[in-house]
Amino acid sequence: MKTKFFYRLSLMALAMWFMGSLRVSAQGVSEEYKVQLQEMLTVSGSLEGMRGVVPQLLAYVKQQQPDMPDEEIHRLEALMNETILDRIIDLYAPVYAKYLTLDDLKQIVVFYQTPIGKKWGDATPDIALECSQFGQQLAEEFMQKMEDKK
Repeated sequence: MKTKFFYRLSLMALAMWFMGSLRVSAQGVSEEYKVQLQEMLTVSGSLEGMRGVVPQLLAYVKQQQPDMPDEEIHRLEALMNETILDRIIDLYAPVYAKYLTLDDLKQIVVFYQTPIGKKWGDATPDIALECSQFGQQLAEEFMQKMEDKK
């Protein structure tokens, strides 16, 4: 019962995040801006960090639902990649455009081409992955407290 609850909660949280993201529209953001944003997110290591979250989410689901067939895990992985990673630039572009100009993105890319920028970009996915484990730990602690209060 508890594992089904965690599984459903994980999927619900992911779905809510994604559905909230869908409200953002890429209208009014130029293709040049989106291309530059993708380059910036690539050289900064952010896209790689986002890709690293998918296996971590799947591992958590599998941990909570050990009886889930591998083909279901692969289906979830494909769905996550299709709906999240493949659309991330379109979803993020309007948000970034509110705060950063095209020229800002170009300058950020230049920074990431410097030695310290490369070092930071290379370290970012690992830092994000390690820090995301704390988020998982906090979520588990929260869920345990919720269970204890029942």
